[in-house]
Amino acid sequence: MKKWTFGAGAVAALLCVGAQAATLDEIRACMDRNLVDRGALRDLSVAVTDREGKTHALRLKLYWKPSPEGEPRVNLRLLEPLAMKGSSYLLLQQGAQEQVWFHLPAADRSLHVTGKNMAEPLWGTDFSYGEIKQVLGLLYTGETTVTGEGEVGGRATHVLETRTDVGTSGYGRIVSQVDREACVLLKSEFFVKGDAPLKVLEADPASVLTLDEYSVVLDYTMRNLEQNSSTHVGLSDFTLLERLPERMFDPERFFEPFD
Repeated sequence: MKKWTFGAGAVAALLCVGAQAATLDEIRACMDRNLVDRGALRDLSVAVTDREGKTHALRLKLYWKPSPEGEPRVNLRLLEPLAMKGSSYLLLQQGAQEQVWFHLPAADRSLHVTGKNMAEPLWGTDFSYGEIKQVLGLLYTGETTVTGEGEVGGRATHVLETRTDVGTSGYGRIVSQVDREACVLLKSEFFVKGDAPLKVLEADPASVLTLDEYSVVLDYTMRNLEQNSSTHVGLSDFTLLERLPERMFDPERFFEPFD
């Protein structure tokens, strides 16, 4: 395994840098440059704090490998707590369509997560099945428009609004802020209706890591304002895995042991 690094000239100048009125396509292209184009691993340390202030921890591995068409594919595996070890999550995305499967070690087969179940909590965290992908900088699926410019922690941002099907996502709209220079997701607010968000996902601006010509966020916190709970996620940088098997992204086999 090795850390992900780019050769000289591997990435063109970021389209978002200095843009006064960047288009959605330019912002997406800029964000895509921060994603690995081959098999990779990130370690996740998760701390969930409930309304009473009690905290429990989880440890996961996140495997990433784009499809042959370049579409996102994510395999999450739970390592701790040991009582839940082996639980697995699979996300396959194709254009505006995404499919999710979930597997428990005691189950005979994986569960295809659809409809309103996509809004259910994942492993008791404040992230739903449909939200967890945002820690990779993947935008929520829906009808997205650029609405203006903003700021998070002193960093200039592009503001995007995504309209979604409340029946499946649990939200009517998501307002996201993407760093104009690093092209990483700094903040997302999740609205059911009205002007008060139900949840807020926010990056620690100090955790934005830029190496060579790519950037990642190493710390995110999701706050559930209705439940008065929060989930902090600490992520490692990408580590390349040259031989990440295709079965890890097969709905029938994604939960099989790998390491």
